[in-house]
Amino acid sequence: MIIRGKVLRVLPDDTNTDEIISGKYKYDVLDIGKLAVHTFEAIDPSFYKDAKKNPGSILVAGKNFGCGSSREQAPRVLRECDISCIVAESFARIFYRNSFNVGLPIVECKGILAHVDKEDELEIDLDGGKIRNITKGYELSFKPIPDFMQNLLQAGGIMSYLRKSGGYE
Repeated sequence: MIIRGKVLRVLPDDTNTDEIISGKYKYDVLDIGKLAVHTFEAIDPSFYKDAKKNPGSILVAGKNFGCGSSREQAPRVLRECDISCIVAESFARIFYRNSFNVGLPIVECKGILAHVDKEDELEIDLDGGKIRNITKGYELSFKPIPDFMQNLLQAGGIMSYLRKSGGYE
């Protein structure tokens, strides 16, 4: 599986789920499309509009991306914003698992922040474990995404996978 897109934002270490989507909307707004409008609004009010103008964009982040609460809405709103992949130095474990559960590709890649800037074009090979920064002519390696997790992504998340396959092997 190959993902190609431009870097929409480069985010710092410890970007948390409350910054991604504020808890104040969690119980009042149940429609994920309406909820996505508020993505990153407290720290980046133009994020949603920029993401919708640039479908298939990639986010790059530092360490511990998605820390904080375990709300599944965080990866869901990013997917709804047409983010094609998130590459970070590391992820909070619950965010990592929730992302695959909702069909949002994410990649842990040590050293990514030193080699990527906003608007760089990236090509991410989930099978081969390679990220090519096409803009800068640089390549980084990461541990390839296992086939069973790629199957979840290709199905659109765990619920879609289970509906299509009738269960999990």
